[in-house]
Amino acid sequence: MFRLAISAVRSIRPLSISYLNAANIISSSSRNYGTFQNLLRTPIHTCIKQNSLVNNTQILDISSKLSVVPVRTVTKFSLQKGKRKTVKAAVRRFFRLHWGGWIRSKVGRHKKMWKKSSSQKRRLRQHVFCNSTQSTMLDKMVTKFWKKPKYYVDDPYAPYHTREEFTTTRTKPFVKQ
Repeated sequence: MFRLAISAVRSIRPLSISYLNAANIISSSSRNYGTFQNLLRTPIHTCIKQNSLVNNTQILDISSKLSVVPVRTVTKFSLQKGKRKTVKAAVRRFFRLHWGGWIRSKVGRHKKMWKKSSSQKRRLRQHVFCNSTQSTMLDKMVTKFWKKPKYYVDDPYAPYHTREEFTTTRTKPFVKQ
């Protein structure tokens, strides 16, 4: 958000006031905000001058057009305990199988169902695997609690938790016939 605001302000080159004048306005108005008591004593209209950057119409137009972009980054060190945190959006949208693969439901599975054919509705009810790059990224987004196998009663994903056809994910010994 901060980078977006900086880039938006940088894109305004022809300001109605000069850079030196703007610096003088900012420095003179910042003197009024030295302490909280000064802020209480000074009226607001005296702190903001008529030609200050706060009243600049170009900046006001751009700031009204800025939208908040959602960010789902990993918190590596929390403020309370200093621990790594899980990205909750990853846990809500994806499911980790016991062998390390991740699955998700198809996108748009609840959208405009009235116009979709029955075969398309059936395909949308199915889940798909994430590729190895996405699985690695999701492993980085969750803590070790979510990587441990979890056992549920009548788990619908029980047949998919084992992957015997590959040697790296195999649990049972390979028997030649």
